[in-house]
Amino acid sequence: MRKYVGFLFALVILCQPITVQANSLSYIVPEEVDGIPTEISQNAEIIGHEFNICPELLEAIAYYESNYQSTAKNGPCKGLMQVNAHIHKDRFIEAGWSEKDWADAYKNMYVAASYLHDLFVEYEDVAEVLYLYNGDKTSLEKYRSSGYLSRYVQSVLTKSEELERAHGK
Repeated sequence: MRKYVGFLFALVILCQPITVQANSLSYIVPEEVDGIPTEISQNAEIIGHEFNICPELLEAIAYYESNYQSTAKNGPCKGLMQVNAHIHKDRFIEAGWSEKDWADAYKNMYVAASYLHDLFVEYEDVAEVLYLYNGDKTSLEKYRSSGYLSRYVQSVLTKSEELERAHGK
């Protein structure tokens, strides 16, 4: 009986998932979590770390911009993060890519994070950054005068907070 209990204990211990941290990232996603494809979560961790942007904010933007679809298109805005490849052509080129790489989830998120980082440096306030990222300057003025949050900004912030809690932050 004692051997059987010891075997069960070892089996339970050995079958537990192992969480590993690499390069000071806060977490590595072993599989799809909260409906976010693994590749997108991992990209958000790496890119967020590089640009000092909360990975969950990048994930939330990707959700509301494209529902995590790297080939999404909406007028001139394309890809996972709905980057305007023409406006941000220089960001693609600076990273060593072409604006034709917009459908690559990593490259699209990287260019978006580069833009978000520049916005954070200038504006600091996450709501203002999201208004500008979304191209909603009219509502930005309303936010500045009254604290009004658009549906987009409110949704992204709420999703980001939910993801942070789910990731133990």
